[in-house]
Amino acid sequence: MEYEKLQKLLAEILEVEPEQIRREKSFVRDYGADSLMLYQILMGVEAVFGVIVEEEEAVRWNTVGQLWEYLQTGRGITGKGLAQ
Repeated sequence: MEYEKLQKLLAEILEVEPEQIRREKSFVRDYGADSLMLYQILMGVEAVFGVIVEEEEAVRWNTVGQLWEYLQTGRGITGKGLAQ
């Protein structure tokens, strides 16, 4: 269910259908995300999942899977991870 929330958020920002959001896909290469979209993803993740993301962490997210892994492990300042 949580992954579906991420899919919906990303689909809205990247202007694609939620089922087109796949873990192996690159934000820039596959979805054509620009710097504004990447910033919107960062802000959306913070709002939807209740974490505060350090910019140094966010720049490591090249793929949907890397972002998903970040959310599951709870490395955000206020997050405890989706698996807990």
